[in-house]
Amino acid sequence: MTAVLLLFPGALGTGLGLLLQPPVIAAIFIGVAIGIIFGAIPGFSATMTLILFTPVTIPFDPSVALVFLVSAYGGAVYAGSIPAILINTPGAPGSVVTCWDGYELTKSGRATYALAVSAVVSGLAGIIAAVALLATGPILADFALGFGPVELFLLAIFALTIIPAAKGQSLLKGLLGGTFGLLVATVGSDPQLAQPRAIFDQPLLRSGIDFVVVLIGLFVFAEMIFLAARGEILTTDTDRSDDRAQVFEGIRAVIARPVEFLRGTFIGIFIGSLPGAGADVANFVAYNEAKRWASNPAEFGKGAIEGIIAADSSNNATQGGALIPTLTVGIPGSGSTAALLSAFAIHGLNPGPGLFQRSGVLVYALIFSLFLGNILILVYGLSGAQYFGKISRIPIRYIIPTVIVLAIVGAFAVRNSYLDIFIMLLFGLVGIILVISDYPMVSVVIGVIVGGFAEEGFVQGWTINQGDAVQFLAASNISIILLILIVLSLVITAVRNRQSE
Repeated sequence: MTAVLLLFPGALGTGLGLLLQPPVIAAIFIGVAIGIIFGAIPGFSATMTLILFTPVTIPFDPSVALVFLVSAYGGAVYAGSIPAILINTPGAPGSVVTCWDGYELTKSGRATYALAVSAVVSGLAGIIAAVALLATGPILADFALGFGPVELFLLAIFALTIIPAAKGQSLLKGLLGGTFGLLVATVGSDPQLAQPRAIFDQPLLRSGIDFVVVLIGLFVFAEMIFLAARGEILTTDTDRSDDRAQVFEGIRAVIARPVEFLRGTFIGIFIGSLPGAGADVANFVAYNEAKRWASNPAEFGKGAIEGIIAADSSNNATQGGALIPTLTVGIPGSGSTAALLSAFAIHGLNPGPGLFQRSGVLVYALIFSLFLGNILILVYGLSGAQYFGKISRIPIRYIIPTVIVLAIVGAFAVRNSYLDIFIMLLFGLVGIILVISDYPMVSVVIGVIVGGFAEEGFVQGWTINQGDAVQFLAASNISIILLILIVLSLVITAVRNRQSE
């Protein structure tokens, strides 16, 4: 402890010393493991994991309890990519993009390779994000506060436009799918007047249709039905080359692509620091940029390892990014950090301006725990990749009923309601129709994700600017930049569609 204080004086050193206490170290190891276990369950997101375990931590010392929850948060964020790669079912919203290339590699017999890449970029991106949080938290927090309602609305629209651009699909179908997702997001109470909309006399729907339920329905049921129709094991290639060799191949693949990794990481840190944006938005932006700069963009969506690197580096980098506004200004950067905020309050930690002065020791301990937790993610992920990958070789007669049961349990657990099971089944049917009609399913997903803050941003921004469209769109330099990006995204996609015809 004395040596630590000599190297890192003040609250920084005391926080690191606190982290090195045996109960706190144990909390990190257990928290990461629990986060990975629950995060790998389809639909059981990092947010749900935190909500489930927050009451369990109440009897413990705040340092042990909060370090455990932050570690579980990191593990769950990473683990969402495991089912995304193996069964085309994202464990969390931030893992949707991982499905596009990860599952294609699984079908070609290279699941272990994809899982190894995911583990490496997830762990390293989380470590870099923790360092960024430690070094530049207050600076990035000030910039993130520049995103007002207009900027958040335009960010949501930009996210909708980059879906067809990233996947190279029809602009019209992409926008129609996104619009449908926005409509789904309007179910519930009006954010301004609190009047119920399209709830069909179901009190539960006053809080809206839960995104996790939509996600499970669109991805799990649709994919399980298509798997049953194909009547095959998940791996379509019979190549069962040494799984350990695939792990080392995955490590080498990441080392050979530092630009793609760093680009995705910094996109994740930045977008994660924007209140309300989170990993789900960062994923799409990072994937789109990776495809834009790729030497062979046609390979994306067909098993391009650059796609997994972009998706999972941005996904895990949002851990540190989302904690920036959460800790420094008390505004959650994502749904998971909103759950962490409630846990902080329970244990007497009040995020906001002056937090580093009031509770600097504990805050630095949390940041260091994020750093150590991501090292464990790297170790756990690489150690387990060769075993996780074997799941892809299990016959579908075992996979399908198991996944469906987990999906039903996950949907019910969201709000303990049978209505959510019905909604999940309904969106399973919607997912089948979307696939058959060649509509990008992720357009609907991102529409549901951004619908809430897009509507609030539009209404608040329109009110603030007194209905002046020009003043609304030119509210700030940031909004002008976002508007230009939206136009460019639409034009580029339209040109690509014209060329493909």
